[in-house]
Amino acid sequence: MAGKGDGFVDWLTNEILFYGGIAAAIASLAAALLYFCITQIKKVRLDARLDAEYGERTHKK
Repeated sequence: MAGKGDGFVDWLTNEILFYGGIAAAIASLAAALLYFCITQIKKVRLDARLDAEYGERTHKK
């Protein structure tokens, strides 16, 4: 036996899943962008340190 509130609960659950999925996707993209930026900064610092210790590279990548 279905009550009056069942439609509202279904709608609310669907809305939460929809907007929760969008929020999760945005959070994942933000985390990926942050990770990319941090790794690029670390790469630049490491390359500078290696150049200081061992000299410039003599061959192209």
